[in-house]
Amino acid sequence: MRFNQMATATALISALALVSACSSADYGIAALDREATAQDRLPDVVVDESVNIDSVRKVAEQDQVAYFIGTMNNEKGYCAYAVVDSDFIGGCGSGNGQLITVTPGRNTDLPQMTLVTDSYDSENLQRDNWAEVQTNILIR
Repeated sequence: MRFNQMATATALISALALVSACSSADYGIAALDREATAQDRLPDVVVDESVNIDSVRKVAEQDQVAYFIGTMNNEKGYCAYAVVDSDFIGGCGSGNGQLITVTPGRNTDLPQMTLVTDSYDSENLQRDNWAEVQTNILIR
């Protein structure tokens, strides 16, 4: 009897660990898991009190636009920013899937940008002329 209880407990703990591992991968952004470098510093032009500055990572650069992702201060969501020279767009969102979409104003070199979690299937976005800059950031 004691063996069955131990086997059941072991199976339960293994299942919980597996679900926990899947949940963080499905609903998270793995690019934030690496150690920060000097390049990850969010440029001073970006002013947003919603983001945890220490969590920010530069995830891509394309056509002179730098892309950054970070965790919200409340740790319940993510933020994304596109920065070129002294101009930026960005925002924060929470949940799973497509979190935010930001559209720049006129007279800017910044593209429209959307942020998605790791598990999001972006095929529909790509059919709608969105291009993947990085796993979690698409632009058009």
